[in-house]
Amino acid sequence: MHLIDINDGGLICTDYKGEVVYDQPSIAYFNGKSLLFGNEALANIKSHPQACASQYMGRLSDEALASPLGEALNHSDLIFHHLKKMTSATNIEECTFLIPAYFSDAQLQLLLGIALAAGLTPRGFINSGLAHQTANNEPNFYLLDIGLRQGQLSSVALTDTMLANTSTANFDGLGLFSIVDTWLQEIANVFLDSIRFDPLHSAATEQQAFDQVLTWVERGQLPQDARISVDIDGYSRNAEININQLIKQLSQQLDQLSLTDANHLVLTPRAAKIPMLVDLLESRVASVCVSNNTIYFEQAQKLAQNFMPGQVERLNAHPLLDFGNSSTPAITSGNDLDNADITAEQVERGPATHLLGDSAATAIINRTFEAFLDEDGLLRPNAQVLVNGQPASQAKLKHGDQVSFAGIRWQAIRVE
Repeated sequence: MHLIDINDGGLICTDYKGEVVYDQPSIAYFNGKSLLFGNEALANIKSHPQACASQYMGRLSDEALASPLGEALNHSDLIFHHLKKMTSATNIEECTFLIPAYFSDAQLQLLLGIALAAGLTPRGFINSGLAHQTANNEPNFYLLDIGLRQGQLSSVALTDTMLANTSTANFDGLGLFSIVDTWLQEIANVFLDSIRFDPLHSAATEQQAFDQVLTWVERGQLPQDARISVDIDGYSRNAEININQLIKQLSQQLDQLSLTDANHLVLTPRAAKIPMLVDLLESRVASVCVSNNTIYFEQAQKLAQNFMPGQVERLNAHPLLDFGNSSTPAITSGNDLDNADITAEQVERGPATHLLGDSAATAIINRTFEAFLDEDGLLRPNAQVLVNGQPASQAKLKHGDQVSFAGIRWQAIRVE
């Protein structure tokens, strides 16, 4: 089965052997004749910004584009064409999507329709944080990913025997483009101070400066003799850049993460590529490690094998897995997008403390649930609520129960 990792940063696909068969940034560009995606589009982001779009994967909506890009009129069109571009290069049919935890079920219904139209056969959706389980041999951790337009910090926690995404937050000021643009402004100031020339004044020279900074990111480090050179009218103009100033600016941007409660932080390889990011985070968090893509897709493949044929489910949580064991473990799925009933395991289970929804766990005493739970978290008599697909026959929810009320579904979990 193919795995498709889809998010604000990029579109990555691996085959059943775990080999990457497609890996491109989530950006589109219309050159007047055809739509280009990935690195081909990235090469035009500053020189032709009005003909580029780079938020369609992260927002996952049918929002209209400010200006049509050829036959693409909205974000859904761009997702469709990008998926078609990928499928034409890789011969994908049956697949599982790895998704950010903040995607809602409504967004996944949209993605499902787009994927089917693009010729794909999705088996299910997995919150990507769950496949990073053993990234640092610590089941409770925060996962930081940095896309093109936003950063995402999500928490993964072991609740009793279940591993779940318990929270997620997006940071619009911490995407790759925000970081690079901050550095470009510092570079422009150096140019203005030294040779009275602004490389950002022209789209052509701004693209040249952008490409050079992006090369630093691809290499994962800032050169000690950092120098930016731009060519205009056949003349080369350059300036030496103080990398300490760039590091200082990146540090200030990281302040918005508020990592005071984080003991273990896992970075995606994409985030870890940003020069000095790991070093700066190591000064703020006790344990920082970088996820391994090979292991990540390996673990995701094992999780994907348990999706039932004919049902398109979303995996929000699963039992703690031993990935060193060659056998494939059973999985407790989250929401079933085809509305199939899910029955809880008939084992001894402790009382639940939280209800797990799309991407966050909420305490059962929270007044969000007052329509069917009282202030002590007990089920209200005669409330039209289903527990494991049946009318409630108990006062207390137990860990592992599937709860349905007014068309919304949760999984009951226990947080120690």
